[in-house]
Amino acid sequence: MNIALSTLILFLFLGPGIVYRKLYYAEEFSKQYFKQSFFELLFSTLFPSIIFQTIWFFGCRITSYQVDLILFINLMTGHALDKVAENIESFSYQILIYQGSMLLVAAAYGYFSRKIIRHFKIDRRIKLFRFQNHWHYYLTGEFFDYPRANIRLVEDDVRDIEFVFVDALIETKECSYLVSGQLVDYELSRNGGLDSFSLTGVSRIKVSDYKEGLLPTDDDYIQIDTHIFILKYSEVRNINLQFYKFKRFEDGSVLPQRVLNSDSTQ
Repeated sequence: MNIALSTLILFLFLGPGIVYRKLYYAEEFSKQYFKQSFFELLFSTLFPSIIFQTIWFFGCRITSYQVDLILFINLMTGHALDKVAENIESFSYQILIYQGSMLLVAAAYGYFSRKIIRHFKIDRRIKLFRFQNHWHYYLTGEFFDYPRANIRLVEDDVRDIEFVFVDALIETKECSYLVSGQLVDYELSRNGGLDSFSLTGVSRIKVSDYKEGLLPTDDDYIQIDTHIFILKYSEVRNINLQFYKFKRFEDGSVLPQRVLNSDSTQ
């Protein structure tokens, strides 16, 4: 059997697993789809593919059609290809429905599995289901829901968090800067680590300008006139995250207020 045909057969067999994984590791967790090694990727794709293929193999028996394993083996071994081609041509419509419905259900299963796990916070409560994009949990405050977390929200909930304030220490050849601003978005590197993040409402201060024993005031910071400020994580030495909500008053005014955890002081 030629290589092109064997590759096509392997792709058709692994198709449900590929589609399932693609829809399960999507959006902010899409990098995890590519992060695994070849053998890990093959195994995690092969297992769901076997499940879907088995279900469809026995499920199609409730109809008047069934999968002919002898013809499939002939196709794999390169024997009686004329008969195999004749069978495929005669039942091309049924084969298309068989394969298409399986891929559609695999995609829906992957999509809704992720939605259910995220909606019911299963990934936060059970480490086995946690996605490898740990930066998402840090930058959104979802780590507060970890069972082993040493800090917990007492008066607020993760859903109350409306924006994240970032302090990033950047070291250059000349000096060190503390850059502060509101988190806008982040990008992951190819290996799943944090590659860069963007801020708005940015200000900076030289670390050498800190007065010994005193915290800097707003007047000590230099405002950076920008719509968005992008920082490479490789240039950041330390990062501090603070999570805020907006306290709304009856007169329509709002005031940023840090969410309170068990260690917070007012």
